[in-house]
Parts: sequence; C-alpha cells; structure tokens
Amino acid sequence: MYEVFGVICSPSHVSFTDKSNLVATLRGQVNAIMVVTEPFATAYGIDEIAGSIVVDIGAGTTDIARIYGTFPTEEDQLTIQEAGDWLDLEIKDLISKKFTGAQITKDMVRKWKEKFSYVVGDNRECMVDLSVDGKNQTVDIGDLIREGCLKIVPLVGNAIKRIIATADPEYQPVLRNNIILSGGGSGIEGIAEVMAGEIADIGDVTVTCVEEPVERVAAGALILAQDMPDDEYTAIN
Repeated sequence: MYEVFGVICSPSHVSFTDKSNLVATLRGQVNAIMVVTEPFATAYGIDEIAGSIVVDIGAGTTDIARIYGTFPTEEDQLTIQEAGDWLDLEIKDLISKKFTGAQITKDMVRKWKEKFSYVVGDNRECMVDLSVDGKNQTVDIGDLIREGCLKIVPLVGNAIKRIIATADPEYQPVLRNNIILSGGGSGIEGIAEVMAGEIADIGDVTVTCVEEPVERVAAGALILAQDMPDDEYTAIN
C-alpha cells in the first residue's frame, strides 16, 4: 500500500482557519502535506532561492517574499490586496466613466486586460465592442488599459521597498538586484521595466519576469515534491 504526499501552495499569509479547513478537506485523500508559499515555490522551481525577492501578482492578492535559501518566515513575507481582480475593477471603472451607459462586466474587462495589458511606451489602440445603451459601438480603450495597469505599480513598488528595507543589510544589495515578478500580473507588457523605475530611488535594481508565469508555481511544487525528504511533510491522518 503506497502513501500519498502532497505539496500545497498558498498565498504568503494564510489564516489558521484556512489551514484547518485545508487539512479537513484533504484528510482521507493524502497521508501528509507540505504547505509552502507561492513565491517560494516559484523561486525553488527556477533555482533562485539563494537570494531573491519574488513578487507573485495573482488574482486575489499580490504576495512578496524575500528568500535566503530556506522557507521564508512570516517576517520575510508581505501580502497586499491589490492584484488582478483589483485591476479588473479599476479598468472597468475607467471604461464606465469614459463611455457613459456602457454595459460591461468584470469578465469582459478581464479578457481585455489579458489580451491588451501594457504599461510601457505611448498609448496604443485597443479596439473592443461595447454595448452602450443597447447599441453596439467599437471603441478604443488602449489608454484606459494602460492607465489602469499603471495604478498597481506604485502599490507593489512600495511593498517591495518595505521587504527590502527590513532585510538584513548584508543581503539588501543581493535582493535589490534579483527581484522576480511572477503570477498572471507579470504578463503585463513592460511591467518589469516600469517597476524597476518605480523603485530606482533605493539604488541599483534588477527586475525580471519569469517565463510561463501561470504554470510556474505548479512546476516549482512538483520539483519540491521530488526533492523534499519525508520528514518535511506533516502527517494529517
């Protein structure tokens, strides 16, 4: 009879209630679990755990973690609520204000954001079909997509600065030059370049985006599962 071990990836700050519910859900399905944060799974999967800051811009939260070679502690992590879902609402509000009477949903905005999102360069033409007071109109929302996406930059930038400022001074230069953006939000065109400019006042910085950000957490979890010894897991049966 074989045993089933599972690696569970979560946002940086998960409540005791959430953890208890998770264990209750998995009990009887797996024998043991290891819960790791999404930023750590990403860093592990791309072999960047020696000294990095991983910024996972997800749907519900943006999770930032500094990683020194082991699992980050509570003090090494920060979560803000401004993320993909928040961006959708910001862009939706901008469109509604410009095109009075436009009938749009959050899902429509999310699809446009995923197709057109950018923050670098001049405004681009992004044509979409809108229903305005029941009449179809083809309109350009390129400037609104850029304006909306730019709103998240200073918020994430400030969180990155806080994580760096509270790190061991010896490691701060290393962390400043290895900031990695992941999650769906890292797919916004030009976000690494603009983010680097946003936090440039703290010194030389290097900001990059992971490849295949949507799959990166799962890929890291798989590598973790293959590498970790059994004693790193917590039995739940």
